[in-house]
Amino acid sequence: MTSIKGQKTRVKILKFYTPMSFSAARVVALLADQVGFDNDPLAATREERKLADTLAHILREATLDSLVFETREEIGTADPKEEDEESDPTWNADDLDLVDDDPPPDRKRFLFSNGSATLETIIAAANFYRETTDKPNRSLSCMKTKYRFISNDYDLRKLEMFARENENSSRRLSRIKGLQCLSDDLLKEVYQAFEDGYSLHDVDLAVMALKINREHNYIADFTASPSYISRFKAKHRICSRQTTKFVSTANHNHSATIKKEADDFVATIRNEMKNRPLNHFCNADQSGFLKEMHSKRSLAPMGVKTVVRCVQSKASLTHSYTVMPLVYADGSICDLLFVVLQEPGGTFPKKKPIFTAPNLCVTAGSSHIMTKGHMKEWISKCIH
Repeated sequence: MTSIKGQKTRVKILKFYTPMSFSAARVVALLADQVGFDNDPLAATREERKLADTLAHILREATLDSLVFETREEIGTADPKEEDEESDPTWNADDLDLVDDDPPPDRKRFLFSNGSATLETIIAAANFYRETTDKPNRSLSCMKTKYRFISNDYDLRKLEMFARENENSSRRLSRIKGLQCLSDDLLKEVYQAFEDGYSLHDVDLAVMALKINREHNYIADFTASPSYISRFKAKHRICSRQTTKFVSTANHNHSATIKKEADDFVATIRNEMKNRPLNHFCNADQSGFLKEMHSKRSLAPMGVKTVVRCVQSKASLTHSYTVMPLVYADGSICDLLFVVLQEPGGTFPKKKPIFTAPNLCVTAGSSHIMTKGHMKEWISKCIH
C-alpha cells in the first residue's frame, strides 16, 4: 500500500498466462471489429506506427507467456498521519496479490504458433534446423513436416532464441564447473608444496594454475589473473606469512623418521631408568653465546636514519664461545663446565696464560663450534 498525493493506492502485479489456444491474429481481428479497419497503412503517422509497434510487442509477449500486468487502484483519501496499512481496517495482505513466480505444472511446455513443445524437443528441433551441409539452415517446409508445432518464420526465430539461451547457459555452467575443478587441483598442489617445504608467492600460484589448466584444458583463454589469485587465496584462507623456522631439505624429508627414532630412544631410556640409579643418566646440550651481547634496538630521535652506539669490541658481536653443561637425572650437575673458545690457529697463546678455575674445563678451537676431538675431550674430562 502506497500513498500518492493524499490518495491510498493498492498495487497488484499479475502475471498473464496465455492459454495454449491463444492467437494474436484473433486479438487483432477483435480490435478491428471494435475500432474499424483502414486499408491504407502507408498513410499512418509516426505516433500511430509507434503505438502499433507497442501493441505488436505486447501480443508477442503474450504468445511467449511472459506478459506481466501492473494495476493501481485508488481506494480513497488518506490522512497524512495514518499512512501505514495498519490504519486501514479494510486492508488485507491478500490485496497485494503478488502472484507466485512458480509456473503451474503445465508451464514446462512452451507455446508456438501451432502448438506447444518441451524444452528438450525445442533444443532437438534447433539442432535439426542447423544440421545441414549444403545450406546454412533447413527450410521452413522441412521443419513444418518434422515438427508440427512450427508453422512460420517467427517460430524459427523463436527456436533460434531458445537454442542460443541454452548454449549460453551450458557455456556458463561449463565454465563454473571448470573453475571449480581447477581450484580443487590447485589447492591440492599448493598444500603438497607446503608439505614439501617450498616457499610460494602469487607468481608461483599463477604458474601452477596455468600448468594445471594447460594439462586438463578446463577453461579456454584462462590467464590466472591477479584477481583470480586473490580470490583463490581469500577463499582458502591463504596469506603471506613470515617464515619462522628454516630446516634443511634432508631433515624436512626425513622428519617422520627422525621423530620416530627420537621417540624410540626416549622410550628405551625410560625403561632403563627403571632398573638403574638416576645418576647414571645425564643430559648435555651445546649453547653458544656472543662474547659481548647488546640489544639491537635503542631509543633515538625520530627521523634519524643512522643510529650509532659504542661497544668494547666490534668483533665480539660476531664471535662467540660455546659451553656444554651436564645435568644428571637425579637433579645434580657435573662438577666441570666444558668451554670452547675461538682462538687463532685453534690453540691458546703460549706466552699469555689464560684464566682457569676449578669448575671450568676450557679448550680452544679455530671456531666456537665443537668438533669430534672436543667431544672426546669432554667425555674424558667431564664424565666420570
